[in-house]
Amino acid sequence: MRAGWQSAKLSLSEFDRPEALTYHASCGDGLAFLLKEEVKEAGLEILSDNRGGVFFTGPAKKVRDFCLSSGISSGISFELSSWQDIQGPDDLYEVAAMFPFEKLLSPGTKFRIDAATKDNLQDSRYATYRLKDAIFDRFRAQGLELPEADREEPEVLFYLRSRMNQVKLFVALHAQPLQRRGHGREGGEAPLRETLAQALLRFSGWKPGETLYDPFCGSGTLLIEAALRMRNGGWVNYKSLSRSSIFTRLFGPCKAKEEWASKETLLFGSDISEEAIELAKKNAKEAGVVDLIRWKVASAEELDSDLGFKEGKIVTNPPYGVRLGDKESVSELYSSWGDSLKKNFSGSYVALVAGDPSLLGFLKLKSDKEQSVTIAKLKGKLVAYRID
Repeated sequence: MRAGWQSAKLSLSEFDRPEALTYHASCGDGLAFLLKEEVKEAGLEILSDNRGGVFFTGPAKKVRDFCLSSGISSGISFELSSWQDIQGPDDLYEVAAMFPFEKLLSPGTKFRIDAATKDNLQDSRYATYRLKDAIFDRFRAQGLELPEADREEPEVLFYLRSRMNQVKLFVALHAQPLQRRGHGREGGEAPLRETLAQALLRFSGWKPGETLYDPFCGSGTLLIEAALRMRNGGWVNYKSLSRSSIFTRLFGPCKAKEEWASKETLLFGSDISEEAIELAKKNAKEAGVVDLIRWKVASAEELDSDLGFKEGKIVTNPPYGVRLGDKESVSELYSSWGDSLKKNFSGSYVALVAGDPSLLGFLKLKSDKEQSVTIAKLKGKLVAYRID
């Protein structure tokens, strides 16, 4: 070992002590303040935060429950190792080749490395290759069958990060992005990302047991995410994490919690597109929540008493010009929808994602609160209104 290198931070025996680990929950740009709320409510200690997420630690059970229930996290990982005085990719190879990866990866295990490095490791792709070489050579040196690099269907996901001469290696608690929720969903036109849907639900103040209506429901993402809060005790990531070998090794197997017992329909969705409603129903069935949501083909500007929603939270992702290509017609839609809200939904609370904030003035409503976010690389907002 060259002078100046520090040994790997983690002893793999600490898999038996998950409370000793440092975790990182990542999120979309502008959502860190809501993610911090989730972490604090879980009773965990925030070590630091930035635009991309939150570093935290805490008791094993609280960490486990947070991971299972966090809707805003796009990924959760723990710090496996850190090295100082890394001058380039060859130094990375040397220190990584001494790390006991064979205690983490079994022969034949499929793994992937996602690298975002800079400074001394400017070429992220080459840094990935050198780390991969080190893992393979470590197994060869131990006389073991090699694991398998697989970018499409990994069982273990590594994150490689660097700044100046410091390199850190993280391991995800999941193999696939958390927002997939462990099942497949089809997106319609300009689908809402699941983590942004959860952020909007939290921003609105909606809680399971309250009535919720999405008048521009599209393929159903927002209502399905709300319904998942009413399954398995709010463990929206249960399907994803219960299948993860890393998560199970750290926290043991987890049993699904009690289902929501209400017989009353609390979630309502409508869309002017019959095709969108059919897709929403299909996605709800795939997610296992089809029984919790009532759907209807209807215009958002027109109150439809047959739907069943009268008062509560209205949370939605309305169309915007970049999405549909016709800003003039969309502005007319916002104007008529704003009139409908004031006429038909007095006493309700409205929260929406504004992909084009310049359209908000056409609602002719005074905002209760706002938060800037990034939506598909566009500068947008979360906005809420009280309908008096």
